[in-house]
Amino acid sequence: MGGIAAVCLVPVMSQEAHAFSLSSDWSYSNDALGDGSGGSTYDIRGIAMRLVGDELHVALNSNLAITGTSHSSAADGNIGWGDLFFNFTGKSFNEAQGSLFGVRFAGTNDSAVAVGVYSDVRATSVTSSNYGYSSLNQYYNAGFDRANTMGSEGLTTQLDVLNYFGGSGPINNTIGSGNRIGDVTMLSASLLSGLNFGSNAGSQTFGFSINRNLLPSGSFLSNVFLECGNDGVAIQSEAVPEPATMAGAVLGLAGLAAAKRKQRRKEAAS
Repeated sequence: MGGIAAVCLVPVMSQEAHAFSLSSDWSYSNDALGDGSGGSTYDIRGIAMRLVGDELHVALNSNLAITGTSHSSAADGNIGWGDLFFNFTGKSFNEAQGSLFGVRFAGTNDSAVAVGVYSDVRATSVTSSNYGYSSLNQYYNAGFDRANTMGSEGLTTQLDVLNYFGGSGPINNTIGSGNRIGDVTMLSASLLSGLNFGSNAGSQTFGFSINRNLLPSGSFLSNVFLECGNDGVAIQSEAVPEPATMAGAVLGLAGLAAAKRKQRRKEAAS
């Protein structure tokens, strides 16, 4: 994201965290199959990210389109995607309120903000108006505990999820408030063509990009829930140096080596 080397995310989970390093290749967090309450339409299959120049690409796969699906019990007649959150603090989701970054990418959801990238984010829940769960405890008590419950890279167990989000409070799945700092650009089909979510992939794949310089340096845990809270997926990443920093490091090492060679020549001549 930024111009310094990765700083490890302070673990908030019960086990050693799974993480990947962002690069120009897609990296995946594959979500459990069959943990989407309400049927396969609400079953997220995975999230993927990569860095392309100054762009962070994000892709999501499920059977739910970015525009959502009609549902008579939803207040607006539609249940769709919540917003995507980035937590760079190393704290739990609730402890990080006001310090989160968020992306509203779905223009049809019930988020309190316009489509875009936001800093200083506080999250809120819209599950009650989307025929959804009042808490994660209610979701898991309904029988949806699976291995890789929120993906294979990050929050892999129910205990991880409850430690990070809390189990008894509302599922905070959209941006309630924040400062808009940038735009969201939808990815074309050609930019999504190299994705492979595996044999459990759903029928819907879409993606978007944001400027990575809008986000701070360091590692992060990122997550998104559906508006109803029927499923969610998370991904944890170790940040990488920006190209300019990497080039600077190479030049610095080259300069140091040249200085050492010059000193050796002086010593040999004396």
